[in-house]
Amino acid sequence: MKLVIFISLVLFFADSGSSQTGPGGVGNSTNNGLWLKADDILQLNNTAVSLWTDFSGNNNDAKQNSTTTQPIFLTSSSINGMPIVRLDGIDDEMAVADSPILDGNSGITYYSVIRPNNLDGEPRGILGKRITFTIDTEYAYTWFFFDGNRINLDVNTQNNRFNSAPSAYANGTNYILGWDYDGTRATNLRCRLRDGSTVVKVAAESGAIMSASNQDLAIGALNVNYGQYLGADYAEIIHFNHSLDSLDHLLVQNYLSAKYDIAITHNDLYDEDDAANGDYDFDVAGIGRISLSEINTEAQGSGIVRILNPTDLDNNEFMIWGHNNGITQANEIVDIPTSLEARSERVWRVSEVNGGKSAIDVGAVDIRFDLTGLGPVTASDLRLLVDSDNDGTFADENPILGATLVSGNVYQFSAVSAIQNNLRFTIGTINVSQTPLPITLTKFTADLINENLVALNWQTASEINNDYFTLERSSNGADWNSFEKVKGAGNSSTTINYEALDKTPFPGISYYRLKQTDFNGNNIYSESISVLINTENDIHLFPNPTTYLLTITGNAQELSVINIYNMLGQDVTNHIQKTVKSGAEIQLDLSELETGIYYIKTKSKSSKVVKE
Repeated sequence: MKLVIFISLVLFFADSGSSQTGPGGVGNSTNNGLWLKADDILQLNNTAVSLWTDFSGNNNDAKQNSTTTQPIFLTSSSINGMPIVRLDGIDDEMAVADSPILDGNSGITYYSVIRPNNLDGEPRGILGKRITFTIDTEYAYTWFFFDGNRINLDVNTQNNRFNSAPSAYANGTNYILGWDYDGTRATNLRCRLRDGSTVVKVAAESGAIMSASNQDLAIGALNVNYGQYLGADYAEIIHFNHSLDSLDHLLVQNYLSAKYDIAITHNDLYDEDDAANGDYDFDVAGIGRISLSEINTEAQGSGIVRILNPTDLDNNEFMIWGHNNGITQANEIVDIPTSLEARSERVWRVSEVNGGKSAIDVGAVDIRFDLTGLGPVTASDLRLLVDSDNDGTFADENPILGATLVSGNVYQFSAVSAIQNNLRFTIGTINVSQTPLPITLTKFTADLINENLVALNWQTASEINNDYFTLERSSNGADWNSFEKVKGAGNSSTTINYEALDKTPFPGISYYRLKQTDFNGNNIYSESISVLINTENDIHLFPNPTTYLLTITGNAQELSVINIYNMLGQDVTNHIQKTVKSGAEIQLDLSELETGIYYIKTKSKSSKVVKE
């Protein structure tokens, strides 16, 4: 019986709704109609995706109920190591149910981060919202690769179709692609195709309002059930129900470029994502001003930091920030000024520049931290730390005090003038017993003992006012039930190990999380870990796609028969080499096979594999 465990980075977070702020700090749920991020998917590596949850706040989830056409989720990829959803290009697709925010407006903007793998001059859809190409009704838009591997765009039927010529696109390359439509522009300027920050084509569209199609949004095809499909790794899809202005495009492009390490040609203003600057790639957002009509003075994006109210923001000036993906807890007790007891391990860094990337000063700003889920907080204990001499340490800095509670769990440092270009900042506490930021969980694991028993172990480095832990279990990562309660240590500054047993795990995948409750009744949750218990006849193939070696695991009886067939149904088993590692694990050498799609047949199962 094979055990597969996926453990997310363990952080504690509040049981609250997702932020409604848009990508890069642009927009919110009123205009950001769709935001699919593969790094938000909670699944085991190399498992089928039936649901891709929308982060925009509009519940426009992408779904695929058919197990034969579901893409797979990978926790790491060639797109800066980030998680992706992989569509096989044979029959995989997903669909977002029709929603008014997705069309029927005078403007629209899309961005997608993808890595195609089956471009061949045939129609390969990135996404589309129409019935089919032969029907002009209910035809809002479709965005696809076609002849010469150029990108094509239809808006309001195919009567004004245009493509990216002379720009063409290649397999195995990472792209930030986009398009926008603005019905208020002159007819010949209404549509634009974008490659990163470059507008590759401007084209006409006769319609001033986009059709309000009743069709679902297809992902991986020109329309749902089109019959030809795009093979690609999808990292992110973003939609707005209006045409973004040039400032918003700039901020979204910098956010995507930093996150996925895809270079942009123009307005690459945020350079803290560079390796030389420390790879501050995460939750990038920004404020800025291009003109009086193109200005953004408040932004948060997908992170916990919101910056607002710059006092001297002039034309062509920007402040963009991101973090190092350190954990938010105040675990750092060495690199701190003497007046502090601890600081967060998460550090932010700022690019404060003009359009020419020269350092500027946007004036004093207000900085807010959403500390939801970080335990009890007393505002007077909080300190803002700024690495003012830019030497990479905070121990030699003068802490900034004066935090005030804005609302809920949001705290603000007002009129901060210490932030400058390239500087780092973080948050700390002068009293870890009163404002701990909070319990430090250093390990949370699940180990399969047998099909009826899972051992759960966790470790804390410190505890403050910790009454007890509750273990919760789920079969889908969404609906949770408690099954075990474990007494906490109260207050501790030493390492403590805990263990519990789940005697009734779910067949297939079981998800687990910890709820920690303090003596005041407040509680916070860990992120989830997952255990896969193979049922009797289940098999697992990895890596898939593969260049030559394929490992198959499963029940020994199920693996007693293995044959491989090509797309024509021809048995090519004699062209592979089989190595039996154990009764439950077999390795196949596919190096003699041509690249393409193959089907592995075991005793009762058939599985698809891609040979690259």
